[in-house]
Amino acid sequence: MSIFDFEKQLGFYGSYHNDKTNKAIHTVFVPTILWTALVWFHNIPVGPVDGAVVGLSLFNLYYISLNTEAGLSYVPFAATLLYTSHLFNQNVAEAIPISVGIHILSWIMQFYGHGVHEGRAPALLDNLFQSLVLAPFFVWVHILFQFGFRPDLKAKLQKQVDSSIKAWKAEKARKAN
Repeated sequence: MSIFDFEKQLGFYGSYHNDKTNKAIHTVFVPTILWTALVWFHNIPVGPVDGAVVGLSLFNLYYISLNTEAGLSYVPFAATLLYTSHLFNQNVAEAIPISVGIHILSWIMQFYGHGVHEGRAPALLDNLFQSLVLAPFFVWVHILFQFGFRPDLKAKLQKQVDSSIKAWKAEKARKAN
């Protein structure tokens, strides 16, 4: 699967995130994981900027290359994450230990969502790149879908997700027998 195939990437991600509660958990905690990582990367100088600026800029360029409209719409949210993580890093004496605690809690919530609500191991175990780089964008696209973004794509992807989940369940049942 090409890392630049927007529809295939969304379909893969969606097959691991189809339960409503798990989606809600991810909507809150995926951006939180990214935000806490930005807090840490603000401490890494990269020329005149820092690692958070460089990293998030690269993420955004990749997101825009996947889908220009959705990628560009993500930029203001990304800028907000970048700015607030910078303020937190600069103004909270214990920013790193606090952000580590929030980061760990956020990952626990992700695994809870998958184990209890989705009933499936997270995509992290099958596609590390997608879990770490693409998850924030896919959460964003899911939010855009709720506001009417590309209903044709949303319907097409749901069919792909339903088919993928059906195949996964059949394979799981076959292995159990």
